[in-house]
Amino acid sequence: MTESPVMRRENWLLPALFLAVLAAHFGFATANWNSGFLPGHEFRQTQTAIVSYYIDQQDNFSLRYETPLFGKPWVALPLEVPFYEWSVVMLSRATGLPHFKSARGISLACFYLALPALYLLLGRMGLPCPRRLLALALVLACPVYIFYSRAFLMDSMEMMCCAWFLACYVRMMDRRHWGWLAATTVAGTGAALIKNTTYAVWLVPAAAYAAWALWRDWRAGRSWGAVLRTAAWGLGGVIVSLILLSWWIAFSDAIKAAHSGGDVFTSKGLATGNYGLFDLGVRLSPATWRILLERWADAIMAPWMIGLVVLAGLVLPTSNRWWIAALAGLFLFAQAFIPFAYAYQDYYFYACSVFLMLAFAYVLYGVLDSRLPGWACALVIAAPFAGLYHNYWQGYRPQQLVVSNGGTGLTDALRDIAPKDAVFVIAGADWAAIVPYYSQHKALMIRNGLENDAAYLDRAFADLDDEDVAGVILMGNQRNNRDLLERVMAKFHVDSIPTFSHPSGDVYFTRFYRSYVISYLKSSNPYDQVTLRQDEPIDGLDGETYAITPGMARSSFKAISPGPFRARFGYGFKRVLSEGDMVISAHPDTDLWLHAPAQASTIQWDYGMHASAYEREGAKTEGVVFIITGESADGRKREIYRRLIDPVHNPEDRGRQHEIIPYQPRPGETLVFSTRPNRGYAYGWAYWLRIVVK
Repeated sequence: MTESPVMRRENWLLPALFLAVLAAHFGFATANWNSGFLPGHEFRQTQTAIVSYYIDQQDNFSLRYETPLFGKPWVALPLEVPFYEWSVVMLSRATGLPHFKSARGISLACFYLALPALYLLLGRMGLPCPRRLLALALVLACPVYIFYSRAFLMDSMEMMCCAWFLACYVRMMDRRHWGWLAATTVAGTGAALIKNTTYAVWLVPAAAYAAWALWRDWRAGRSWGAVLRTAAWGLGGVIVSLILLSWWIAFSDAIKAAHSGGDVFTSKGLATGNYGLFDLGVRLSPATWRILLERWADAIMAPWMIGLVVLAGLVLPTSNRWWIAALAGLFLFAQAFIPFAYAYQDYYFYACSVFLMLAFAYVLYGVLDSRLPGWACALVIAAPFAGLYHNYWQGYRPQQLVVSNGGTGLTDALRDIAPKDAVFVIAGADWAAIVPYYSQHKALMIRNGLENDAAYLDRAFADLDDEDVAGVILMGNQRNNRDLLERVMAKFHVDSIPTFSHPSGDVYFTRFYRSYVISYLKSSNPYDQVTLRQDEPIDGLDGETYAITPGMARSSFKAISPGPFRARFGYGFKRVLSEGDMVISAHPDTDLWLHAPAQASTIQWDYGMHASAYEREGAKTEGVVFIITGESADGRKREIYRRLIDPVHNPEDRGRQHEIIPYQPRPGETLVFSTRPNRGYAYGWAYWLRIVVK
């Protein structure tokens, strides 16, 4: 059959349009690719990113992965099976890319891999090849699929799984082949375990197709056996995914419910609170839909333009109106299903905007089939593309082009100054992972509304007893919460005024660390808008003993084994650089207590004095005495080692000293490593690099 001129034009114009829009999508999506900033619901992106970070750090590819935002236990918030996070880490390890680039690559690849599945589905809907490409071009032009297809989110992987699930499900129902059943099960299981709320939306067209297949059998007068076989195939395509989803919900709910701050994230808590799942009033509320229309304007284009396109397709004479109504209805169903999620998080529209774009495509097919002249058809077809691109350019584009590595001066300072394994208590930021992620620290994020809940705070604070809590950060409306401040002062030994401040929050370091932080910022403060609030400690622990938790031993005394349990620093705890190594300042009088291993035979001690103490002009050090004392359980003491380091008069005392001391422990003995002045304290700039008792 000879093609008409109109068909011939479609056969080259629509593929050309698709290729042009595909190139534009790639160019837009990859703009500012190397910037570490995560624009677009940074709240959620950083939560995914911090999970990936700790999976990589801990080499933990299990289902009990850490989301270190709610205090201990750190395995607190398993929202999804972390297929996406695992992929990010594995690609990062294979290529050496930083996590954010690895995440962007995976997100973009998953989006593009969803397009062939949509192409197959459009074929089953009876569309010729060129017209399928018009529908895919609209998907590519949609702002939410440009902006969030490079985000540190699992939504593009989820849409890929959902699209392939539906494409395979339709093929399975048509061909009744075990291979298609297996493919459907794999894709559906991935979709169910990555983001079940999105999977629920895509189950609707799958269920509709299964129902249509049953109706077709009934209309054809087939036997009950044939009808039951059709039903079995339809159920078989989803049964494994639904069973595994049920298992995952039970598994993850048990973890969340056991946590002091995790109950709200259980399936019940999310359904009744966050999502508005069982609240009919929310679905019918004009206020909810006003907010949803604002999200349409963010993720797609102006609501009036969306309404105009869909309404035109429904009222104009066209055979496509049923497809338009069904696809637009599916777009609306997703929002009515979990209205709060869509109303306050525009990236959720990644799950359902594809259906609206396909509805748009059917409207344009009606235009192509009309008697409008070619130039008029071109103008009408160009209109939705213009609306979509305009919306992206005015809305998402400026956010995407911000040149930043993310975070603020506050997070940069925390990352550089605080010990890597330290924990921060944060109030006033709900459970946003922005500060923990960019500062690379675990946190107890006090959720909104719990800032003055004494029972919750006592439990959450007590759970951190064996961690290195380096400080407390009060942000937003909690900066002036004196009741909370007094509670954290009593528990974590912080001052009544911050150590430093930033427009986003006040940071109160513990009295163990604040001398170090103050001296650090006084000598160098390159951090944007970070203001030192103390020139000297207010009522420091200088000269007093301080209990060292196991977490503090792990984070601040890594070169000391076994880790200390008590310390006293005459001028406050400080870590400084010496001969290329970070060392612990041991200016007299300093003492460090640790438990001696019962089978120990030697003590290895690397220590010394900074060259500036004896090479300086004018007055110099008079030397420092390095001492090891054994303290028995009954209170008896014995001196195990003593050496005077006097580098001014003894050249052999200059530079780093390495001692291997024979040692025979007594039962239950505690070792005390100390420095004392020789004749005076001036310039007693001693340090310890390493202590190993074994």
